[in-house]
Amino acid sequence: MIHPYHTPQTSNPADRPIEIVRSGVLDITIHKAENLEKCDLFGKGDPYVVVTVNGHRVHKTAVKHSTQQPSFNETKQCLLSDVTKSYLILSVFDEDKFGSDTFLGSVEFNLVRFRHSQLEFKAIPLQRPEKEAHGMLYVSLSFNPMPILNPMEKGNAF
Repeated sequence: MIHPYHTPQTSNPADRPIEIVRSGVLDITIHKAENLEKCDLFGKGDPYVVVTVNGHRVHKTAVKHSTQQPSFNETKQCLLSDVTKSYLILSVFDEDKFGSDTFLGSVEFNLVRFRHSQLEFKAIPLQRPEKEAHGMLYVSLSFNPMPILNPMEKGNAF
């Protein structure tokens, strides 16, 4: 007789019990930046933001030309397989027509704190390890829990 609480072992993945992970959709909205460092000799900067989730570049905003006060108003949704092990980096660059783009600073988030909350239109100072960063990035974050079955098999979760 099989005990009523016993789950029989099976080699077929479809017959296994469903494992619910701390997964869901992260909404990242990049509203604007203010007081960015002027890097160009002539004119103002051409800033953009790169979104990195768990080491994977997932989005780049449009370049905003000739401004140190760009308005982006872009939202990116990312599927997370486990929010408790996830991190987000928003890096701000100045596009250079000649040579490599200039790193202006970044903000980093350990996403475990957004598991049950959200961040609404918050101004966050840019950080830069080698020297003082100038400017603020305005962002909103929200996490919407959603069970995902075998998210890594589908290849679309971070």
